[in-house]
Amino acid sequence: MLRLIQSCKVEMGMYVHDLKTKWIAHPFWRSRFVVDRADILERVRNTDGMVMIDTDRGRDVTAKIMRASQRGADGCARAPQGAPGRLDHKPRIPQHWPQLNQRVDGTRVIAPVTFGRADRERALAVAQRSTSAVKALFEGCLQGRAIATPSVLTVVDDIARTLEHNVSAFVSVIRLKAKDDETYMHSVAVCALMICLAREAGLPADTARELGMAGLLHDIGKMSIDDAILKKEGALTTAEQKEIRRHPQLGFELLRDMDDLPSVVRDVCLHHHERLDGSGYPFGLGGQDITLAARIAAVCDVYDAMTSDRPYRARMTPASVLAQMDEATGEFDSELVFCLMRMIGVMPPGKLVRLRSNRLAVVLPSRFENRCLLARVFYSTIDASLLPYQDVVLHEKNAERAIAAEDPTRWFTNDWGAMSARILAGEPAFLSN
Repeated sequence: MLRLIQSCKVEMGMYVHDLKTKWIAHPFWRSRFVVDRADILERVRNTDGMVMIDTDRGRDVTAKIMRASQRGADGCARAPQGAPGRLDHKPRIPQHWPQLNQRVDGTRVIAPVTFGRADRERALAVAQRSTSAVKALFEGCLQGRAIATPSVLTVVDDIARTLEHNVSAFVSVIRLKAKDDETYMHSVAVCALMICLAREAGLPADTARELGMAGLLHDIGKMSIDDAILKKEGALTTAEQKEIRRHPQLGFELLRDMDDLPSVVRDVCLHHHERLDGSGYPFGLGGQDITLAARIAAVCDVYDAMTSDRPYRARMTPASVLAQMDEATGEFDSELVFCLMRMIGVMPPGKLVRLRSNRLAVVLPSRFENRCLLARVFYSTIDASLLPYQDVVLHEKNAERAIAAEDPTRWFTNDWGAMSARILAGEPAFLSN
């Protein structure tokens, strides 16, 4: 539900749908966004006018929040003094700690499945159909036939419709690639992931569609690389690595004169291997020189590549891949990596997240891929106090959706590694003296 409120009443965790005032310069790249950082909150509150929030995607205004806030002379809610901030003292430890995998009321928490047989079969049919279409497009392009935008859009729209049924099923299916169709299925996978990530980030539908096209064609340059290199099972030589790194430019050249393709398609094709820290290729771009589209493509491309079998290595689990990407400080846009985690419903165990209720929780390990995430709530950012443990299901349709990744050092001064281990084990977060 959309709700119009004064800008000074915006709280952490709210989802800004529209700023009914002159746009402000803020550090986030989206026109619609979650207020998940103190600096963004301050900028939004300092605007003059009204803000439209989406209570289905973020926190609503509640009486409890208003009572917990200090009121200024203008009637607007103010953040409590000193919040947010680190917990520099040992807080009160609750007397009651529920058993593992139980809610505060004592009922057992069971993570529901994310998709069933019908979802999987539907996703598999579309994946196979899309792969065949992409193969025909790529081979035709290599033979000198121009890629027709309507043909690309037919595939993109087919994938997009399937994603509306069940994202998890499609993402699961596209990880299982046959060796002969690896390049084509990878293109289908990146197309799907870019569409989903664009939607998760709140980008317009037309933009998501164009990003899907870009994902579908991002690796077309590999058609000009020798199959012996692409499918080599051993380590590549220096010369072979240099050759395969030519594929962004080769692809750009194939697409350069196709004027009916959106410019974002060529941008992604040329720059999807660039990294924010300047360590990428072909140009070693960094920071703001890399467009949002190329940043999205980089995250989706690496995730699918690492979770898929390759001739030279076995696939990694989604959680371990996302953990590595999360820890690769400076390479990827951290906001986008978290968006990807939330979108596919996979997060590294032990990750600290903020929920819509402004409570902090630790993501619990999961033995099954086809299950929603569970997280253990343990801390209130409003009251700056520990809470009795409560295990909750993290899902976009639930009230306790994860809205932001949190830096533990922002909240806790003691050893977070040991503290999170105790929380995961069901022991008190802080040791008693």
